Parts: sequence; C-alpha cells; structure tokens
Amino acid sequence: MDPYDSLFYESICFPETHPETLAVLGRLMGLAAAEPATCRVLELGCATGGNLIPMAEGLPGARLLGIDLSGPQVEAGNRLIAHLGLSNVRLRQGDILNLDPGSDPDLRELDFVIAHGVYSWVPPSVQERLLWLARRLLAPGGIFYVSYNVLPGWRLRGTLRDILLDACRNEGEPQARLAAAQSALGRLTSGLEDLPGAAALLLRDEVRRLQTAPASYLYFEYLAEHHHPVLFRDFARSCEAAGLRYLCDTELHTLFPASLGDSVEAALADLDDGLDVEQWLDFIGNRSFRQSLLIRDDAEAEEILSLERFAAFSLCADLRAPAKVPLRDSHPVTFARSGGGNVEVSHPLTKAVLAALSEAYPDALPLGSVLPQAQRSVGEAGGGSSAEDLDSLLAELFGLFARGAIQARLYPRCLDRVLAGRPRARPLVRLLVEDGYQQVPTRDHGNLDLDPLAARLIGLLDGTRDVVELRKALETDWKPEQRRGAPKDKPGMGRQVKGLIGLFHRYGLLEG
Repeated sequence: MDPYDSLFYESICFPETHPETLAVLGRLMGLAAAEPATCRVLELGCATGGNLIPMAEGLPGARLLGIDLSGPQVEAGNRLIAHLGLSNVRLRQGDILNLDPGSDPDLRELDFVIAHGVYSWVPPSVQERLLWLARRLLAPGGIFYVSYNVLPGWRLRGTLRDILLDACRNEGEPQARLAAAQSALGRLTSGLEDLPGAAALLLRDEVRRLQTAPASYLYFEYLAEHHHPVLFRDFARSCEAAGLRYLCDTELHTLFPASLGDSVEAALADLDDGLDVEQWLDFIGNRSFRQSLLIRDDAEAEEILSLERFAAFSLCADLRAPAKVPLRDSHPVTFARSGGGNVEVSHPLTKAVLAALSEAYPDALPLGSVLPQAQRSVGEAGGGSSAEDLDSLLAELFGLFARGAIQARLYPRCLDRVLAGRPRARPLVRLLVEDGYQQVPTRDHGNLDLDPLAARLIGLLDGTRDVVELRKALETDWKPEQRRGAPKDKPGMGRQVKGLIGLFHRYGLLEG
C-alpha cells in the first residue's frame, strides 16, 4: 500500500492560506484580489480537508474544492463534509499530472489556489506541472500560495534526513520505517547530549522537535522518496518560465534587510534587484522554509507595499496589555502575545492604539475609529506632538503586522460578547474532538491545542447544559486519579469550566 494512503497527514489549519489573509496581502501589494466571502478556492494536496473544511465553514458564500492523490484521505474528508452538511466544499481524488483546466469547468478562473506541503515533496516533473497548472487556473487577479523548503537553510535538516534514511534502509513498511527512524532519534539524543559546538546544538534542537512532531510529518518530511529543497532564486526563475510572477512571502518582515539588523541592511544596500535581496536574506538568515504568493505574469499589481493601503484595513490584536500603559513618552511597553512571547512598542500613540485593539479583541476595528480617542489619551497624558505623529504610528503598526503580532482584515468585525447560557460548540469542533483530535480550528483559521479536560468539556457543549450542569458533569466523570494528579494551586472545577468557556468564546469555538 502507498504510505500516503495509510499514513494520513495531520488535519490542521494553515492560517497563511486563508482567503482573507491572501486577499489582504494581495491588496496591500496593489493587486485587485477577490472578495473572500464569495471567492473560488482550490487546494492541491488537500489530504483529508483539515485546512479547507474550516474555511468552508466560515465562508458559506465561497466555493471550495480540494484535490488529493490519496483516495482514502479524500473519502475521510468527504465523510466529515457530509456529517457537517456543508454544500460549498468538496474533495476529489486526482493527480496533478493529469489535471486539465481546458476540459474541467471546476479548474477555471480561480481566485485562490493553495499548494501547502506539495512542491518540495514531489518529483521535478510534478513541480514543473504544478507551476504550469497554477498559471492556467488563476483568474486575472488570482493568487497562488505555495510552500517549499529552501537552501541553504535546509542543509542541516538534510543531514538529519540522511541519517534517518540510513536507519530505515532495511525496512519496507511505513510503520516499520517510522519505528526505525524514531529509534535513531533516540540514539541521536543520547549521542549528542554532551557534544559541544553550534552544529550539535542545532541538531539536538531539531531532534527534540521531531520527537514530538506528528508521525506524518516525520515520515513525509524525512523518510519519503522525494524531497527537493531549492534556492529561492531558482524557484523564482521556474515560476517565471511557467508564466507566474513572485509577489511576496506571507512573512512580510523577511522582505526587509533591516529585520535582521543594521549591519545586514548596510551589507545589502548596493543590491538593486529585489530577488537578489531576498536570496541574500535567505543566505544570511539561514532560512529553510518559504510560503510565497505568486500571480499571473499579466496581472495588474503595483508590487509595492503601501502604508496608505494598510491604514485602510481593520486591525485586531490578540495581545494582553500591561496594567498601566504610560502615554507621556516613548518608554517601551511590553504586550504579551497569547501564543507566548512579547511585543514591545514605544511610540505613545502606538501604545494607545494597541491597548484599544487589545481590549477590543476579537473585534477588528478600523484605525480611524480607534485613532481619535487614542490621540486624546496621549494628549491628556502630556504626550504633546506625539498625538499627531501619524507617520510613526503607521510605521510601527505595520512592523507589528509584518511580524504577525497583529492581524489586518479587509473589513471591520464586531462580534457578540454575550455568552449563551447553555453554550454549544461548533459542529466541526465537536466532530474533531470526537475523532480524537487534540487541535481544533479557531475563528481566524488558527489551531487551538486542547488538554484532556478541555476536550471533554467540548464534548459536553451540546447546548443542553449551563455552567453549573457542565461543572457537575465533569466532576462526575473526570477520573479521580486525574484530579489527584493536578497541581495543588489548580483552580476549582467551576472556575476551570468558566475559564475554558471564556477561552472557547474568545477564539470562536462556540456557536453564535
């Protein structure tokens, strides 16, 4: 059996592929990208639809199609679609080499084409066909998202791939190959433990990452027959030969030499060609992975980032502001990111705007609706001329957006903050939890990790119980040994239930 039919990919969302994200980046670069609410989307290499199905759930007016080589994975995804009753998405089995836009009405004038985890992991003939196909699938303002591994950054991981391929050289079945590779990772952990040097440190970190990664990632990234990382410059040339033009990467901060420091900016200052700059940024930053956006070579796009266009978007910030935000001067203030890490800002007006956006999350607010009060707050705090310094505000906000610290949306979003008395989880979330998934899709196409208690609570959120009844249900069936093993300072079950429901509401896991 083909390992791709027996070893399913992990079913999760890839936030960078969502039509809203792609449209924002396209319009930021002067492309007339389609409206996400009514767009046409194709995902090549969709597996079981873990990325595409949540999109369809949140975009009922869009039409989405997934194509994958694995019939069993497509069947599993279509069963989930049928259980959810979604009529705007479907998956079908197909081979990229055999797809024909000329004879297939589903493959014409597409607004967004997605190929995540495909390009570097297929033979060169399929790579060439994928780019050729994308050019002929796209509508005039369409966007092609493609991810791929790049050189020289992937060289270290390539060394680890060589080691693991050798470890499973005598095994034929996927599970036996996985077992041999995992055994080799354990041996590497022991062997590298006391070795000095940067190379040993990097290899230890990569081994630890792989030991907790899904089995499908380990297999198809390190053990599969085909793996072809490329230089970015060579990739761009292949795209040009297929009639595609590079627009940008989803990680916008990597487009700027200053993101790696003043010395890098000075070293690359004499380079005039944008592709040369990006290639050198890959060299200096040792980049190993890219998520690029491509457009048709005849598409009308300015291909220049515009702060004016950025200012027209609505912004949201999943951040926690400090208890006190000083607005009088440029003393740095730290905002906590929900997924870990911090964001530091210094301009008084930026601090005021970011505090307002953080308080309003998950709402997305136009900058114009936040700015007047922020300016008044800075003025009243004695910030003086800082209250009128819109250029510095936009530059700092754009920097936050480019690093993924805040999000931009095409239009404002105002959500109901009132929790239902008897909360109900979204059907997709409940079905995934029932199937044993430990990650579920959020409102904004992210992934939320669930511990066993949170997963059990999701299973109870069918709209028939209030908070008190949910607490009693959990206390009844939650294993006593699990409660005994909890830290002594763990809040009581009632507080945990309220906290989890608040978290689910914040990230859109509940209906309404």
